[in-house]
Amino acid sequence: SVGAVVLAGVMAVHQLAVSARMPIIRLAATQATPELSLRKEHEWHLFLSHVWGTGQDQCATIKRQLTLLLPGVSIFLDVDDLKDIGALETYVEQTMVIMIFVSKGYFKSKNCLREARCAVAERKPLSLMRDGDKAQLSLEAIKRDECPAELRDAVFEGRQVIDWHRVHDFQLVSLKLLGEELLRAL
Repeated sequence: SVGAVVLAGVMAVHQLAVSARMPIIRLAATQATPELSLRKEHEWHLFLSHVWGTGQDQCATIKRQLTLLLPGVSIFLDVDDLKDIGALETYVEQTMVIMIFVSKGYFKSKNCLREARCAVAERKPLSLMRDGDKAQLSLEAIKRDECPAELRDAVFEGRQVIDWHRVHDFQLVSLKLLGEELLRAL
């Protein structure tokens, strides 16, 4: 009907307006957008490692919003890019930086452990993020009760854990922190 077409048009214009207001990360020294090159052995700049039950929706938002903040960034997200679950380690190897969305159940997931172990073995730069609004377990409880002892130091030692928030303005802060870690590692 005509009403549905008009509503779809209004929604599209609104989404364009929101996207146009989204800031872009620029280098402080030059105000230019960062050059995001990839080594020939890499396909992605960032791999979003998460457990579906407690991180899937937030990692989809992180990918969508970070691609607006850092034009040209290539981000691996399983629902978009996974073609073969048996190739998880290959996907990690083909990525420059691994972000672990630390949440309840992450270290209990066989596939998440495969990703984390591969990232550590390959000495990939790690970035850590956790749900600051809906965390079901404290960070200390996850480290103590869920993370295997052999991974604990390799994953957490000397790393800041970025809090992810569901409020848009706070998301921008979290995304900028993640973007900064990504750019430093590149």
